[in-house]
Amino acid sequence: MTFLKHTVLFLFVFLLPTQFGKHFFLNFSYVDGVRVDYLSLVLYATDLLAIVLIVLFWRKIRKDLYKNKHFLVFLGLLTVTNILSSQYPLLAGYTALKFLEIYLVFLIFRNIKITKQAILTPLFLGGLVELTLSTAQFYYKHSLQGAFYYLGERFFTLSTSGIATASFFDREILRPYGTFSHPNSMGGFYLLMYAFALSLKDKSYIKQGVILVSSLLIFLSFSKVVIIIYVFITALSLVPQLFKKKCLPCLIGRMTVIFFVSAMFLQTHADPLSLEKRVRLIQESIIIFKQNILLGTGFGHHLFAHAQFPNPYPHFFLQPVHNIFVLFIMQAGLVISAFVAIPIIKYARNLRKNKLYAVLLVIILTGFVDHYWLTLQQNMLLLGVVFGIIKNSKIFSER
Repeated sequence: MTFLKHTVLFLFVFLLPTQFGKHFFLNFSYVDGVRVDYLSLVLYATDLLAIVLIVLFWRKIRKDLYKNKHFLVFLGLLTVTNILSSQYPLLAGYTALKFLEIYLVFLIFRNIKITKQAILTPLFLGGLVELTLSTAQFYYKHSLQGAFYYLGERFFTLSTSGIATASFFDREILRPYGTFSHPNSMGGFYLLMYAFALSLKDKSYIKQGVILVSSLLIFLSFSKVVIIIYVFITALSLVPQLFKKKCLPCLIGRMTVIFFVSAMFLQTHADPLSLEKRVRLIQESIIIFKQNILLGTGFGHHLFAHAQFPNPYPHFFLQPVHNIFVLFIMQAGLVISAFVAIPIIKYARNLRKNKLYAVLLVIILTGFVDHYWLTLQQNMLLLGVVFGIIKNSKIFSER
């Protein structure tokens, strides 16, 4: 692999947790006069790097594209139908392009010839930057800005309206954002990294570094769902060691520490209406889906449908439904969803055969309670990278 390819790959993986980009707010980006980030068109720095990677590795990925050309052409025609039938074809087209970008990133990492160390090193270094920034945000209770602005850190303080806070041992704390849009997104990102690192057949220090940094960022996110899943997959990974005559007191000690630390972080109390809001969004989504069964609302149009329902809260509340399965089928409709589900289910079965339960559990369990795998830049790109590497026998099977 040439120096240019190595450099761009390193930068892309290193910058995966970042979200520096240019937002374009058009007429459809406003609801009731309020500007909504989810409805803007955004060109991120990582998008530019992804485009460069697609160009550099086009010869490799076009073979995969050709193998599935009939399916992709048919799916493409269905997608065009979804876009053209939507209220704002530009918004629907942009959202569909994001899905295409993730698929192409998946193909790149499925076909590249590169060592695990070359993947883990930028993941570890990027995680160190996030850990440093998140720790500082937690301590100072506001964003740092400066150079971190160019990694996508947004300006906020403890008193910023809508900022994620929690009560931790009777003290109000700021839940760190790092360079993410929300602490839950950061927690999910590093939970998937943690599960991915656990599944690698590697005993290097850099792998242990990724596991440690990911664990610390998971706790700093104060996301209860993420922390509970973290404890579960950690316990799952330690069970086989009980039958390999490993040091039993060591395993018990490790799990005791993890349970103790997790229990401490789970003592936080955040938005008391969080569950009520999530249930309400699910109920609205079911109604919306029934009204748009075949073609869906159009990609990226789900928020317009939710905006038609009355808002019972004293502040502006407009978010995607916190369930990626409901969110996708609501946008795409039954026809496209059925065709997309076929290769995804086949892929998931292969992961199960290879005993990659931790990776599957992270996506399924977090996907049932949040939306970031389909809506936020960092999480979406990480999906393409991780699942591409898992399918890459040159990397994943390497000891």
